[in-house]
Amino acid sequence: MKGWRRFHTTGCVPSRCRSKTRSLRLMTPIGLLALMQALSGCVTTQAQPDGSTKVRLSLGASTKPAQAAAPDNVDHNEVVVLPDIRSTSLARVFSKHPYDGTTKAHFPRAAVTVTDWARNDCWSATATIWWSVSRSEAVPTFSVCWGQSLGYSVNNAANLHLFMQQSALEHSGNVRTSGPKPPMLAIPDKQPISERQQLAFQGFIQQLVRDTGWQPGAPTNLWLVGYGASTTTQPVGSKAKSQLEQALSCASVSQRFDQAEAALRLSGWRPGQGITPVTLPEPLSVHGLTVRKVAVSRDGGEQVYRSFLAGVNLQQVVKAAALKLGKDGKSYGRVTKIGVLSTDTEGSDITLTCTVNTEGAEG
Repeated sequence: MKGWRRFHTTGCVPSRCRSKTRSLRLMTPIGLLALMQALSGCVTTQAQPDGSTKVRLSLGASTKPAQAAAPDNVDHNEVVVLPDIRSTSLARVFSKHPYDGTTKAHFPRAAVTVTDWARNDCWSATATIWWSVSRSEAVPTFSVCWGQSLGYSVNNAANLHLFMQQSALEHSGNVRTSGPKPPMLAIPDKQPISERQQLAFQGFIQQLVRDTGWQPGAPTNLWLVGYGASTTTQPVGSKAKSQLEQALSCASVSQRFDQAEAALRLSGWRPGQGITPVTLPEPLSVHGLTVRKVAVSRDGGEQVYRSFLAGVNLQQVVKAAALKLGKDGKSYGRVTKIGVLSTDTEGSDITLTCTVNTEGAEG
């Protein structure tokens, strides 16, 4: 292949515990339910200041001790469960403060960012509620769980369609923020979800609409900002760091990319999400440049590894990555042993992209 070629990729419990004074019934997620059913003992709960619920398992005497020692600051009898959206300030917020039918700027407004979309029955998110143009309220991470029956989908399909057709009298265009001004579209036009997650996406939106009490008719007052990094990020291990730096530099892609994918998942990345960036908890070095935000797409016959470079100019990137001016006299890139390395701009960041054709060289 002579010269180099630019590639553009777009992302087109129940448990009952009886004490001397009362009986307590506690509803928990599926995983916690399975755990509690396997244990003998008593379950009590305590509400936390941040809205979460602390679940304390008082294990019976017959329970075997753990085989491995744990850090001193870990209480094995406590499990923190994400609060359900219905226990947050978002619960029926639009039913409590309905639109009055006038053309004035309508509040409250709610901007929701999805933080975990791996499951098919529950997603987690954070939100910002705007009570006025200058007063907002942050809603910490909460869960949205929905039914999966055909009847549930049919009964809520109309509101899903109406929600996605919202229109804003005044909006921020294609720039998606947490407010107070809504974007042009209530749903991002580029979704980091795979085809198999489409039903889960619909379930999430349908339940979000129901639990917030959203109704059609008002100017856009509920929207998805996008899909953010998971709140359970962990430091990138040395193997994962090396694999990511090599791929982003377009030097090599390890056949065992599992360490890198595991690190990306902890930062909110999901296979099949397309070229949607995630922010890593610690920086990488790509051709000597510092990188914290990356986008990785490993679907189909083309793999894309993109670095977002803040605080540098084009010439610095061209020099660091040894790029060459293209035939069009405007773009820069070069062919490497595994693919094509090119630079571009996205928003305020300069990007450096390694594109790998996994279906072999063109004839």
